[in-house]
Parts: sequence; C-alpha cells; structure tokens
Amino acid sequence: MSAPLLEVRGLSVAVYDTETAAAGIDHGVVDENTGGPLGAGWIAAIHDVNFSVQPGEVLAIVGESGMGKTLTVLGALGLLGPSARVTGGEVALRGERFDARRLPKQAVPTRRWSARRPKWMGELQDPVYAHIMGNEIGIVFQDAIAAWDPVFMIGDQAGEVLEEHTEMPIEEIQHRVLAVLGEVKLPKERKFVSFAHELSRGEAQRAMLAAALIKGPSLLVADEPFSGLDPPVAQGISELIGDMQRARGLAMVMVNHNLAQVAGLADSVAVVYGGRIVEAGPVGDIYRRPRHPYTEGLLGSVPWPGADRLRPVPGEVPRLIDMGDAECPFADRCVHVESKCRSGVPRLERHDLTTVRCVRAGELDLHGVIR
Repeated sequence: MSAPLLEVRGLSVAVYDTETAAAGIDHGVVDENTGGPLGAGWIAAIHDVNFSVQPGEVLAIVGESGMGKTLTVLGALGLLGPSARVTGGEVALRGERFDARRLPKQAVPTRRWSARRPKWMGELQDPVYAHIMGNEIGIVFQDAIAAWDPVFMIGDQAGEVLEEHTEMPIEEIQHRVLAVLGEVKLPKERKFVSFAHELSRGEAQRAMLAAALIKGPSLLVADEPFSGLDPPVAQGISELIGDMQRARGLAMVMVNHNLAQVAGLADSVAVVYGGRIVEAGPVGDIYRRPRHPYTEGLLGSVPWPGADRLRPVPGEVPRLIDMGDAECPFADRCVHVESKCRSGVPRLERHDLTTVRCVRAGELDLHGVIR
C-alpha cells in the first residue's frame, strides 16, 4: 500500500463550556503540545483519533449529530473557532507535518483581485500550513449559504484563493471561475455576479464545490454536504461530487450522519461516537457485517432495499461533553451491554478487515445490509 495522502494521529480536541467555567470547574484538561493546563471550563471532547486517507480514496466519517464528526475534521484542518482547541496529535499531508493549531496573527488589506472590494487575508504563522490549505485541500462547508460572505459576489469570492496563492492575472482567474461554475452545472455568467441570498441552498452548495475545486486540490473535505437539501437535490449533489471526485482522482473526507447517502461514494468508513472512532474499515465490510452495536443502529435507521422495518439506535443522543471515560461511551444505549462493558473505554481492536472499539465484537452477530 502506498503512503497516505493525509494522516491524522492522536488528535485530541477540548471545548469550552460556559456553565462549568462559571462554576469554576476544572476538568484537568492539559494541552499536550505545551504541557500546560487549560483551566476551568475546558472539557475533553475528541479523544486520540487516528485515521488516514490514501490518494484517490474516499473516507466517510459518520455518526449522529453532536458526536464529534465535524469537530474532528475541523480540528485536523486547524479550522476550529475560539471555543474549541486542539490539545494533542499530529497531522501530515504526503508525510509533511503541518501545525493546524496556528491561527492568523494579523490581517492586511489588498485590492489585487477585485477593485470593487477590499480583501482581508491573514498572514499565517506556519508557511507549510498556509501552502497546504491554500493549494492542496478544498473544503465544502455544511451551511453553504452562511459560508459565503453576503455582501460580495460569488464569483469574486470563488477566485480569492487563486489570487492569494498564485501569480495568475485577473483575467485568467475570472476565466477559471467561470469554467468551474459551468462544471458544477450552474449558469456561470449569471451566478458569477450573484450574491448568496440570490442562490437556493442547492445552488450555494454547487458554488461552494466549485470554489473548493478551482485550485485543483488533491484532497476534498465535505462537511455534511447534503444537509438541509431536499432528497432530489441531495441526490444530484451526491452524483456531482462523485463524478468530480472520480474525474479528478481526488481523495476525499466526507462527514455525514446518513450511511445510505455515502454508500455509493465511500471506499472506507469511520464511525464516530462520543468523540471516538468506534468502528472503521472498508465500506463493504462495515455495511455487510458491522461489529459495533452503534454501527448496526446507524445502518438500521435508514431504509434499504429489501428491509421490512427500521431498527434505529435506541435512546437519546447524549451531550458530547457529558460523556466520560469510565465505561464504553455507548453502554447506556446498547441492547447488548454487559458488566464488562462498564470497565473503562474499550480499545480499538482488529477483527478481520475492520477495527472495533467493543469488548463483545467477537461474540455478537449483528445485522448489516446488502450493498
């Protein structure tokens, strides 16, 4: 097997909770990078996550809302807001480690791309990170409408990355923007001069995909790209993403809560629960024979051809910050729970081609689906 394109090792993320901060509660979270405590209010949310993506591979990171999927991916890419912080781990692209914890240290105005607007760009402290995020990784955010600046035209915004990271003339940037808008099947001249509020959610998502692909990245990251879309529109976006990924030979990390939506796109799946990967492996093995009861519940929560009824995950989704490390995080919702499941968080162990975080993985015969 070739070396991974993207490799994430030991990623840990803490989040800030205002209630516990106000109460002065210190959960003892330590930043492994500095060795210093974070103080009151900070709670460990993502725990020692490892995953990798091969060139051209599509990895789907799945799980219910609030279980840490987006937090994991944004943490790996250095895109967390002020209420979350990477506390440990390493990230590398093509073996070159970059520091995703660095943030812009200042902003400077420029008018090189469009005379109609000033553009504020951050001077990143880590030049390797700046190069990778500017050239190698394209991102499709979950809320396509909110991701666009509402006061500037879509075409101007889509071309900013080329202006920032290349010496390309303005005319060539405009040509590239129009070409990629056409690739995602948008009326390119009209949408180039449109504002975000003039787009439907599906159009905004297509435009976001165009902006992500314009720089010719080697890795595409799509965070819940079908969120809020009607089923026919979501299916169209899914087919478009699949077509673009195959045509360009892109590696992709796709965050999604619906295993049915990623079935035709993914090569491998990582199932996240409680800020941990609880099962990971090739998509066919995961779908045919899940090893973790949570994966079985996710598969049973969506209709499949030939299924006579749904088998959803029992119980309510807990808050990520309320889940400790004294037992299996899924224990309170699991119909297969035994006393040994409550003796600490299980380790990831290999079973055939999958890795599973369940002490009963070798005993259970769980329901899968035919893909």
